[in-house]
Amino acid sequence: MHAHGPGGVAVIGCIAECDVEGYSVGAYATWYQNEESRSGVYADTWMQYGWFNNNVEGDELPTVKYYAHGWAVSSEVDYALPRRGDWVVVPQGQLISVDYREDSLNEPNGTQVDGANSSGVITRLGLRLQRTVQRSAGKKAQFYVAANWWHTNTSSTVSFNELPKGSLYPANRYQVKLGVNRDLGKRWMAWSTVSGAWGAQSYHEYIVRPGVKYAW
Repeated sequence: MHAHGPGGVAVIGCIAECDVEGYSVGAYATWYQNEESRSGVYADTWMQYGWFNNNVEGDELPTVKYYAHGWAVSSEVDYALPRRGDWVVVPQGQLISVDYREDSLNEPNGTQVDGANSSGVITRLGLRLQRTVQRSAGKKAQFYVAANWWHTNTSSTVSFNELPKGSLYPANRYQVKLGVNRDLGKRWMAWSTVSGAWGAQSYHEYIVRPGVKYAW
Protein backbone atom coordinates (compact mmCIF):
# COMPACT_ATOMS: atom_id res chain seq x y z
CA MET A 1 0.00 0.00 0.00
CA HIS A 2 1.07 3.60 -0.49
CA ALA A 3 -0.40 7.04 0.09
CA HIS A 4 0.28 10.29 -1.75
CA GLY A 5 2.15 13.37 -0.57
CA PRO A 6 2.24 16.86 -2.15
CA GLY A 7 2.37 16.98 -5.92
CA GLY A 8 1.94 13.23 -6.36
CA VAL A 9 5.10 12.26 -4.46
CA ALA A 10 4.64 8.90 -2.79
CA VAL A 11 4.63 8.21 0.91
CA ILE A 12 5.87 4.68 1.51
CA GLY A 13 3.33 2.59 3.35
CA CYS A 14 3.18 -1.02 4.40
CA ILE A 15 2.34 -4.55 3.34
CA ALA A 16 0.10 -5.32 6.33
CA GLU A 17 -1.80 -2.48 8.04
CA CYS A 18 -0.87 1.18 8.23
CA ASP A 19 -2.30 4.51 9.24
CA VAL A 20 -1.26 7.86 7.76
CA GLU A 21 -2.24 11.12 9.45
CA GLY A 22 -1.27 14.22 7.51
CA TYR A 23 -1.62 18.00 7.61
CA SER A 24 -0.81 20.65 5.03
CA VAL A 25 -0.76 24.42 4.57
CA GLY A 26 -0.47 26.38 1.35
CA ALA A 27 -1.13 29.52 -0.65
CA TYR A 28 -2.14 30.28 -4.23
CA ALA A 29 -2.58 33.19 -6.64
CA THR A 30 -4.20 33.57 -10.08
CA TRP A 31 -3.79 36.31 -12.73
CA TYR A 32 -6.19 36.85 -15.66
CA GLN A 33 -5.44 38.81 -18.82
CA ASN A 34 -9.16 39.62 -18.95
CA GLU A 35 -10.66 39.53 -15.45
CA GLU A 36 -14.26 40.06 -16.60
CA SER A 37 -14.53 37.47 -19.39
CA ARG A 38 -11.78 35.12 -18.12
CA SER A 39 -10.63 34.71 -21.74
CA GLY A 40 -7.10 34.85 -23.13
CA VAL A 41 -4.03 34.08 -21.04
CA TYR A 42 -4.21 33.34 -17.35
CA ALA A 43 -1.55 32.13 -14.93
CA ASP A 44 -1.86 30.23 -11.71
CA THR A 45 0.68 29.45 -8.99
CA TRP A 46 0.50 27.67 -5.66
CA MET A 47 2.73 26.22 -2.97
CA GLN A 48 2.04 23.60 -0.32
CA TYR A 49 3.86 22.13 2.67
CA GLY A 50 2.71 18.94 4.38
CA TRP A 51 3.79 16.74 7.26
CA PHE A 52 2.73 13.17 8.06
CA ASN A 53 2.62 10.87 11.08
CA ASN A 54 2.69 7.20 10.01
CA ASN A 55 2.02 3.98 11.92
CA VAL A 56 2.87 0.55 10.49
CA GLU A 57 1.74 -2.77 11.97
CA GLY A 58 3.00 -5.98 10.37
CA ASP A 59 1.54 -9.43 10.95
CA GLU A 60 2.02 -10.31 14.63
CA LEU A 61 4.48 -7.42 15.02
CA PRO A 62 4.22 -4.34 17.25
CA THR A 63 3.37 -0.95 15.75
CA VAL A 64 6.25 1.10 14.33
CA LYS A 65 6.02 4.89 13.92
CA TYR A 66 7.86 7.10 11.45
CA TYR A 67 7.51 10.70 10.22
CA ALA A 68 7.65 12.47 6.86
CA HIS A 69 7.36 15.95 5.37
CA GLY A 70 7.31 17.48 1.90
CA TRP A 71 6.63 20.57 -0.16
CA ALA A 72 5.51 21.37 -3.70
CA VAL A 73 5.53 24.55 -5.81
CA SER A 74 3.47 24.83 -9.00
CA SER A 75 3.37 27.27 -11.95
CA GLU A 76 0.68 26.96 -14.62
CA VAL A 77 -0.12 28.92 -17.80
CA ASP A 78 -3.42 28.45 -19.70
CA TYR A 79 -5.09 30.10 -22.69
CA ALA A 80 -8.90 30.24 -22.87
CA LEU A 81 -10.26 30.21 -26.44
CA PRO A 82 -14.02 30.95 -26.70
CA ARG A 83 -15.86 28.81 -29.28
CA ARG A 84 -19.41 28.55 -30.53
CA GLY A 85 -22.30 27.81 -28.18
CA ASP A 86 -20.55 29.27 -25.10
CA TRP A 87 -17.95 26.50 -25.18
CA VAL A 88 -14.36 27.35 -24.28
CA VAL A 89 -11.23 25.35 -25.21
CA VAL A 90 -8.33 25.73 -22.78
CA PRO A 91 -4.82 24.39 -23.62
CA GLN A 92 -2.85 24.07 -20.37
CA GLY A 93 0.76 23.66 -19.28
CA GLN A 94 1.98 23.10 -15.71
CA LEU A 95 5.35 22.65 -13.97
CA ILE A 96 5.57 21.33 -10.38
CA SER A 97 8.73 21.13 -8.29
CA VAL A 98 8.52 18.65 -5.41
CA ASP A 99 10.63 17.46 -2.49
CA TYR A 100 9.63 14.73 -0.01
CA ARG A 101 11.58 13.29 2.93
CA GLU A 102 10.75 10.53 5.38
CA ASP A 103 12.45 8.64 8.21
CA SER A 104 13.88 5.17 7.67
CA LEU A 105 11.60 2.39 8.93
CA ASN A 106 13.11 -0.37 11.06
CA GLU A 107 10.74 -3.26 11.73
CA PRO A 108 11.15 -5.46 14.85
CA ASN A 109 11.94 -8.45 12.62
CA GLY A 110 15.09 -6.66 11.41
CA THR A 111 13.84 -5.40 8.03
CA GLN A 112 14.99 -1.87 7.21
CA VAL A 113 13.01 0.17 4.67
CA ASP A 114 14.51 3.45 3.45
CA GLY A 115 15.20 5.52 0.37
CA ALA A 116 11.58 6.62 -0.21
CA ASN A 117 12.71 10.25 -0.40
CA SER A 118 11.65 11.97 -3.61
CA SER A 119 12.61 15.19 -5.38
CA GLY A 120 12.39 16.49 -8.90
CA VAL A 121 9.97 17.94 -11.43
CA ILE A 122 6.49 16.92 -12.60
CA THR A 123 5.04 18.38 -15.81
CA ARG A 124 1.52 18.35 -17.22
CA LEU A 125 0.19 19.13 -20.68
CA GLY A 126 -3.57 19.21 -20.95
CA LEU A 127 -6.64 20.26 -22.89
CA ARG A 128 -9.87 21.30 -21.20
CA LEU A 129 -13.31 21.83 -22.74
CA GLN A 130 -15.70 23.81 -20.58
CA ARG A 131 -19.04 25.58 -20.67
CA THR A 132 -20.51 28.04 -18.17
CA VAL A 133 -24.30 28.14 -17.75
CA GLN A 134 -26.04 31.21 -16.31
CA ARG A 135 -28.56 30.24 -13.62
CA SER A 136 -31.11 32.32 -11.72
CA ALA A 137 -30.14 35.31 -9.55
CA GLY A 138 -26.82 35.70 -11.35
CA LYS A 139 -25.49 32.32 -10.21
CA LYS A 140 -23.38 30.23 -12.58
CA ALA A 141 -22.51 26.57 -13.07
CA GLN A 142 -19.49 25.42 -15.05
CA PHE A 143 -19.17 21.93 -16.55
CA TYR A 144 -15.91 20.63 -18.02
CA VAL A 145 -14.01 17.62 -19.34
CA ALA A 146 -10.22 17.51 -19.43
CA ALA A 147 -7.47 15.22 -20.73
CA ASN A 148 -3.94 15.41 -19.29
CA TRP A 149 -0.52 13.91 -19.90
CA TRP A 150 1.59 13.84 -16.72
CA HIS A 151 5.35 13.29 -16.97
CA THR A 152 7.26 12.58 -13.76
CA ASN A 153 11.00 13.10 -13.51
CA THR A 154 11.63 12.49 -9.81
CA SER A 155 14.03 10.32 -7.85
CA SER A 156 11.60 8.06 -5.99
CA THR A 157 12.91 4.60 -5.12
CA VAL A 158 12.43 2.26 -2.18
CA SER A 159 15.07 -0.01 -0.63
CA PHE A 160 14.47 -3.10 1.52
CA ASN A 161 17.63 -4.03 3.44
CA GLU A 162 19.67 -2.00 0.90
CA LEU A 163 18.10 -3.87 -2.09
CA PRO A 164 16.54 -1.25 -4.46
CA LYS A 165 13.01 -1.94 -5.65
CA GLY A 166 12.76 0.68 -8.40
CA SER A 167 10.55 3.67 -9.08
CA LEU A 168 7.21 4.03 -7.32
CA TYR A 169 5.46 5.64 -10.31
CA PRO A 170 5.60 5.29 -14.12
CA ALA A 171 7.26 8.18 -15.91
CA ASN A 172 4.13 8.89 -17.95
CA ARG A 173 0.51 8.91 -16.80
CA TYR A 174 -2.63 9.70 -18.81
CA GLN A 175 -5.68 11.20 -17.13
CA VAL A 176 -9.30 11.97 -17.98
CA LYS A 177 -11.35 14.19 -15.66
CA LEU A 178 -14.99 15.32 -15.47
CA GLY A 179 -16.03 18.15 -13.18
CA VAL A 180 -18.57 20.78 -12.22
CA ASN A 181 -18.29 24.08 -10.30
CA ARG A 182 -21.50 25.68 -9.04
CA ASP A 183 -22.27 28.99 -7.32
CA LEU A 184 -24.33 28.60 -4.16
CA GLY A 185 -24.62 32.31 -3.36
CA LYS A 186 -23.21 34.48 -0.58
CA ARG A 187 -19.64 33.69 -1.70
CA TRP A 188 -20.12 29.93 -1.37
CA MET A 189 -19.25 27.51 -4.19
CA ALA A 190 -19.60 23.73 -4.50
CA TRP A 191 -17.45 21.57 -6.77
CA SER A 192 -16.92 17.91 -7.61
CA THR A 193 -14.63 15.92 -9.91
CA VAL A 194 -14.39 12.35 -11.14
CA SER A 195 -11.08 11.27 -12.68
CA GLY A 196 -9.17 8.23 -13.86
CA ALA A 197 -5.47 7.84 -14.68
CA TRP A 198 -3.45 5.05 -16.29
CA GLY A 199 0.19 4.27 -16.99
CA ALA A 200 2.87 1.61 -17.35
CA GLN A 201 3.54 -1.04 -14.68
CA SER A 202 -0.25 -1.67 -14.44
CA TYR A 203 -0.67 1.73 -12.79
CA HIS A 204 -4.25 2.95 -12.44
CA GLU A 205 -6.00 5.46 -10.21
CA TYR A 206 -9.66 6.45 -9.81
CA ILE A 207 -10.68 9.44 -7.69
CA VAL A 208 -13.99 11.10 -6.73
CA ARG A 209 -13.68 14.48 -4.98
CA PRO A 210 -16.53 16.69 -3.71
CA GLY A 211 -15.92 20.03 -2.00
CA VAL A 212 -17.29 23.37 -0.81
CA LYS A 213 -15.40 26.68 -0.99
CA TYR A 214 -15.97 30.08 0.60
CA ALA A 215 -14.32 33.19 -0.90
CA TRP A 216 -13.74 36.51 0.84
